[in-house]
Amino acid sequence: MKNPENKPLSIIYQGMSPDVEPGTYALVLSNLAIAESNLVRAGKDSALPHFIAIVKELEDVCGFRFVVQE
Repeated sequence: MKNPENKPLSIIYQGMSPDVEPGTYALVLSNLAIAESNLVRAGKDSALPHFIAIVKELEDVCGFRFVVQE
C-alpha cells in the first residue's frame, strides 16, 4: 500500500482461520513490527506509518499502553 504523505494507518482485523492459535495474531503483528522497524532504521520513511499502526494494534490486542512520563 502506498502512502506518500505518511498519513496515519489503521489495521483492520478480519479474523484468522479457526486452525490458527489465538496468540498467533499478536505474534504476527510483533514480527511485522520488527520488519518495519528495520526499514525505518534503514531510512525508509514510508515504513513509519505501518510501524505505528502495528504498535497501536499490539497495544489493543495485548492490553498495554505507552505513557509519556512527566
